[in-house]
Amino acid sequence: MRRTGDPQGLTLVPDLARTLPRPADGGRTYTFTLRRGIRYSTGALVRASDFRRGLQRELSFGTAVFYYQGILGAPACPQHPASCDLSAGIVTNNRAGTVTFHLSQPDPDFLYKLALVLVAPAPPGAPGHVIGRAPFLPGTGPYMISRFRPNKSLTLARNPYFRQWSYAAQPAGYPSVIRYELVRSQIKQESAVIAGRADLAQFGEDDQSLAIRYPARIRQGPKLGLYSAFLNTRQPPFSNLQARQAVNYAVDRARIVQLFHFAPGQAAVTCQILPPDFPGHHGYCPYTSGAKNGVWHGPDMPKALRLAKESGTTNVPVTVWVFNDHPFKAAGYYLVRLLDKLGYQARLHPVSQDRFFTLADNPRSKIQIGFGAGWGPDFPAPSTYFLPFLSCRSLSATYTSNWARFCDPRLDNLTSEAQTAQLTDSATARSLWAHADRLAADQAPLVPFYDTAAVGFVSARVGNYQTSPVYGPLLDQMWVR
Repeated sequence: MRRTGDPQGLTLVPDLARTLPRPADGGRTYTFTLRRGIRYSTGALVRASDFRRGLQRELSFGTAVFYYQGILGAPACPQHPASCDLSAGIVTNNRAGTVTFHLSQPDPDFLYKLALVLVAPAPPGAPGHVIGRAPFLPGTGPYMISRFRPNKSLTLARNPYFRQWSYAAQPAGYPSVIRYELVRSQIKQESAVIAGRADLAQFGEDDQSLAIRYPARIRQGPKLGLYSAFLNTRQPPFSNLQARQAVNYAVDRARIVQLFHFAPGQAAVTCQILPPDFPGHHGYCPYTSGAKNGVWHGPDMPKALRLAKESGTTNVPVTVWVFNDHPFKAAGYYLVRLLDKLGYQARLHPVSQDRFFTLADNPRSKIQIGFGAGWGPDFPAPSTYFLPFLSCRSLSATYTSNWARFCDPRLDNLTSEAQTAQLTDSATARSLWAHADRLAADQAPLVPFYDTAAVGFVSARVGNYQTSPVYGPLLDQMWVR
């Protein structure tokens, strides 16, 4: 992805390859030609075969197969990492500098997936298959690891073999040294920034006072993180559409935002899945009082009460599951009171994050309503919200992020058409994604609350702070006075 903090950071650019290839063979084949002369921080030249070796290493861990299971040979790698063989799926020619990927079926998001940090070349001599903890590999960018202290710090210094080949993909960095320090206390992180001992810390929860005292030192990224409650569409009362819509009409989204004590402008209320400034977004909010102009103006309690009554489900007890920490518990208590007003007998069940995920990820989970982790895009394609979160296919996995247990073939068909159109007709694709977003909102498997941005707190000497929509703070583009 283009290394910039503006919306252009959502666009693909060629990096180690000369150009972005057009898919062939009906969308199942992608051939890249490498730039000449790019070296690792060891001085060794990057070769085409390094990419197959690198991806085989990554797939030996098992987690990456979710993105790359379409590559021929990839699905077997997590089960048999020592014999992982992608020679049929990744054909390389070191002399010509070509890397060809062969997929079992078309994947319109494949180029986006190759831009993830999971895909990195591994030079000769690197273990071909890694089980357990992987050693660090030499990189090709402007920095290299110069020191690593486990659970303490990581220091990056200049890569002496780096020569800028693409300002869009790999601009030369400004700092001479970048050092990450592991400081577990949020207060200590912020104190170090205030005192000038550190230059960047992540803005923590309940830090409104910090934003008030140092407004010029708060830096926000794009609002791409969706926070919502999920409604289990396989369990009463939320197996009933009217019951789900009633909760969406009743909830005061501004009140939820208020409970989380965000920095000014860090969060924006929403009624839909896709965030603003994201491909396919078109403002849509049916669950609001006042004008239906795509914007949430406030809850509509009379309509919510009518829908709840018409649903005939208010005799069903409801348990609200949340993370067992503030402010999720405060939001959970708010939801319990809201459900009581709608006629349900609700109670709160706070649990640890580990237990929440373990139960919610189980496709047979009977959690009726839950509010915990947010959802952000892995890459700038709307499918990264819909396919893992709201598709029928996602329910067939051993573990699923489709906590609402939602399946609507109409939505699956729309997302499939939109993905196909991405390759040839971006305008049609955006229209189809907007239609899918409206359908998901109308079916109400979720109660979207707000979109939020990652926020950084910087020292007084920092300049040129940028936050990539995909990669986060671009530390290499910061400078210090």
